[in-house]
Amino acid sequence: MHTSAMACNSSGPFYMIRRISAVARLLVSCLALVSAGSAQSQTEVMEGHVLHASLRTHLAGATVVAWPCGSAALTDASGTFKVSCEDGIDSLTVSSLGFETQVVRPAQGHVDIWLQQLNVNLQDAVVEAVRIDEFESKSLAQLPLMEALDRTPGLQSLELGAGSIQPVIRGLLGSRIAVVEDGVPQQGARWGTDHGVLVAPELQVVSSWVPGAGHVWLGPEAMGGGLRFESPSLSNTSGVETTYGSLARAGAPQVHLFALHTATTEGRHWHAGASFTAFGASQIPQRTFTYIGRTYALESASLPNTGGRSIHGAAGWGRRLANGAQFSWNARVSDVHQGLFPGIVGVPEQGDLESTGFAFAFDVPVQRASRISSVLRWNGYTADNGVHWKSKWSAAWNRRLEQAPPHAHGWGPEPTTSLSLSLEEQAYFGEVRRSGAHGTLGWQAEFQQVETGGWEFLVPSHRRLRNSVAWQSNTTGNELSARFDLVHAQQRGYERPLYNASGDSIGLDVRALPFSKWMPGAMAAWQRRVTFANSGINGRAVLTVHGRVPSNHEWGANGIHHGTFRFEQGNPDLRTEWTVEGRYNLEKQQPDGAWSWDVAAFLSVHDGFISLAPSGAFAPVAHAGQIYAFRANTALRTGLEAQAQRKRGRQTWALDGSMLGQWELPSGLGLPFTTPAQCRVTWTGETTRGVALEVSGKAIARAVLTARNENPTPGTALLDVALCQSSGKGRWALRVHNALNTAWLDHISAYRALGIAAQGRWVQLSFNTSLRHSTP
Repeated sequence: MHTSAMACNSSGPFYMIRRISAVARLLVSCLALVSAGSAQSQTEVMEGHVLHASLRTHLAGATVVAWPCGSAALTDASGTFKVSCEDGIDSLTVSSLGFETQVVRPAQGHVDIWLQQLNVNLQDAVVEAVRIDEFESKSLAQLPLMEALDRTPGLQSLELGAGSIQPVIRGLLGSRIAVVEDGVPQQGARWGTDHGVLVAPELQVVSSWVPGAGHVWLGPEAMGGGLRFESPSLSNTSGVETTYGSLARAGAPQVHLFALHTATTEGRHWHAGASFTAFGASQIPQRTFTYIGRTYALESASLPNTGGRSIHGAAGWGRRLANGAQFSWNARVSDVHQGLFPGIVGVPEQGDLESTGFAFAFDVPVQRASRISSVLRWNGYTADNGVHWKSKWSAAWNRRLEQAPPHAHGWGPEPTTSLSLSLEEQAYFGEVRRSGAHGTLGWQAEFQQVETGGWEFLVPSHRRLRNSVAWQSNTTGNELSARFDLVHAQQRGYERPLYNASGDSIGLDVRALPFSKWMPGAMAAWQRRVTFANSGINGRAVLTVHGRVPSNHEWGANGIHHGTFRFEQGNPDLRTEWTVEGRYNLEKQQPDGAWSWDVAAFLSVHDGFISLAPSGAFAPVAHAGQIYAFRANTALRTGLEAQAQRKRGRQTWALDGSMLGQWELPSGLGLPFTTPAQCRVTWTGETTRGVALEVSGKAIARAVLTARNENPTPGTALLDVALCQSSGKGRWALRVHNALNTAWLDHISAYRALGIAAQGRWVQLSFNTSLRHSTP
């Protein structure tokens, strides 16, 4: 009975409770094991960017170590890293050569780390380069600017006299090319192809060029690229240094002097410099030329009245505050005064071509271009989250005056003054940027007020306002950028009395109608760095859509344009000019004894490409003849540029060349300023005493892509020779240009329409040196 009771109890409620407790304990143990296993297998991943705290750039090659597991990674070209630990991440150690190591305790899955550069006091350090806010940027050779442009594949210069430049980049110039000083687009004197900008590169410390469209901070004018110049500042100079040089040239007489002093010590900077150039009449290897069916004789192998002089000055000041912010101010003054070849102003008489006998003399007709500019920059506030603010503000005054013997352009009385053309411009620019680890957002504004006058009417008085919003973002190996522009243009009307052959007033000659219009423009670009593993080949691919609002010259021109030998007529119906451009660049840098090379190619399709073309009408003026009108067509442009260099011992071989094709698709004609294919071969030999001999041969192909009723330009071959000697005291250079004095026609020269050959032989001796002073 007792046994039965025990058996009965084993199947009762107490037994069931004990079984449930055992099962529960087993389930809890299993859940604990599963939970522990999950915790052990969970991996924490951390990613982010490493950036330069002062320059606001992404740092490549920085080492990021995750603790406690010790997993390490290197940042890529865009400063991106990704690390992980199976047991979680409690801290990161970030180090890079030349920077202070940081230990970071991240609280989230993405972190941006800003490294401070080590402060090393080296009085003899020389700053070789500075950062430029563009993926694409190529330094110009350390030569006078005009020579540097002509020796760079894809670039050329339009000769306008010393101190005034008109760069030609891949066949584009004028309002399609940006010239930027200290981040400010220079607009002054951009009133046509032969009105250049006033620049003194010898008073700058950085000179570079950027190809093609898609450079968001260069402004809408950079549809074809641009030139960039940077003044001395806290960022690109160190210590106290005085740079000066001189130049003397025979054949195309020129005397040039410059000096630039910079002082950068303990967070303070100032600089001052000046340059002076006197240049004589352009030398040409011919004694006659033909214009409008007449043949003219030149007394000497030179173009009379093409001498002049230029003066440039620069000054600036900067300071770094205790919180790391920087404030700077730069100012520039330029004045260029030079004669105009009589064949440019009116139909010349043979007596107008007589030589004055003094190489540097010039007289009416004459032009004078002046410029004063000032730039304030603040590079300042950095918040704890890495947000950084930059701003710059600029004001500039530009004036161009031309004087010529009074003469009537057709029927009617002669002018009562020698002032043939007056253009005066006030220009203002402002920019604000907000930058973070992942990109930059900014705003730009430009305003121009232009007053015109003189009896040689060119373009009416006008105003122009641009507002732009710009955005730029860097990701792994990519750069995305975009800008939206809104332009407001306003133009005054202009009219004159209209005369008949008897000198009677018979009505009005309406040269310009007033208008006021708003027009949008935009730009979007994608750039990607390309690296081929284990080959040493690096490259870049770029795709751009760019919209440029027409210039006021293209809208409103209606008069004679000196230097182009024609009557130009604007088109107020022109709309935004759109471009789709793709370009590709590959390069390989090799050690001595092997070939290093760089190849670049591009293809551009233009909708509404604006160009001058002859019309069936003739102007009511005696010497301008046929009217050339601005019109818009579809166009195709393509080109290839290549450079190669091999250095072995004390000898260097260099090859470079370019090919350019530009067509109006409806007509099949070439676009203006389509430069012919050309190639240069250079050999340089050096000695142990710093003496170097350079021999350079340049071949220029026959130009068949004509667009201005020209005959094809014959090809030619030119020879240049240079002898240089470098030492601790400075650098001497003796250069001979066009050593064989070959007569050749430059396809893009303003004198091409007169059948005048390009520059003949000249011999130049120069000396440049830099003196490093002790730090105060």
